[in-house]
Amino acid sequence: MSNQEKSAVDHHIMMGEALLRLEKNSDFKKLILQGYLEDKVLASVSLLGVPQIRDKGERSAVLEDLVSASNLQYFFQQVRAFHEGAKNPVLSDEEQAELDALGEADETKVN
Repeated sequence: MSNQEKSAVDHHIMMGEALLRLEKNSDFKKLILQGYLEDKVLASVSLLGVPQIRDKGERSAVLEDLVSASNLQYFFQQVRAFHEGAKNPVLSDEEQAELDALGEADETKVN
């Protein structure tokens, strides 16, 4: 693995672990997960049906709120996916064969 690849793996692990810590934090849960990604999104969705919002052309601002929340959720999903991939990579056949060969070599040294 090159230094650049190792750096990327380390970054994904660091980001994933940070997200895991955040998701356990009660303030983060209250402010971001519940307050922003749930409550604000529901409020914005309900505004889309209000005629005054539609008629004043403010609907695009409400839609931008929804897009913003969606982007944040997508970012969290990407961090989770990259973290999982960094911790449990799917190896190519060649990489798996190399790993197996190293394991077998270590076993013969022990025996």
